Amino acid sequence: MNTNNTLSFLIGAALGGVATYYALKHQDEIIDKIHELEENLNLDHNELIANAKHKLDQLTQNVQSTIGRFSPHEDKSEEVASIMEELERLRAEVAALKA
Repeated sequence: MNTNNTLSFLIGAALGGVATYYALKHQDEIIDKIHELEENLNLDHNELIANAKHKLDQLTQNVQSTIGRFSPHEDKSEEVASIMEELERLRAEVAALKA
């Protein structure tokens, strides 16, 4: 069991040494690549905010149109009123039956 731990430690140390050697040898190339990536990822914050506002406006319009489709319109107000009257009449009948 002790030899397995020693072997694992030696392999880990060897891999760490190789990785450190590679990093030191190619340090300039790695730094150049990092700077290149930073330049490519340099995002314009104003553009991001404008895109976010545009997406929010689209979402708001979609939600409003969905609510508009499923909410009662002015044309249906008479139907709603008649349904409410019918409900009141039924409540009164139920109350009379309970008494």
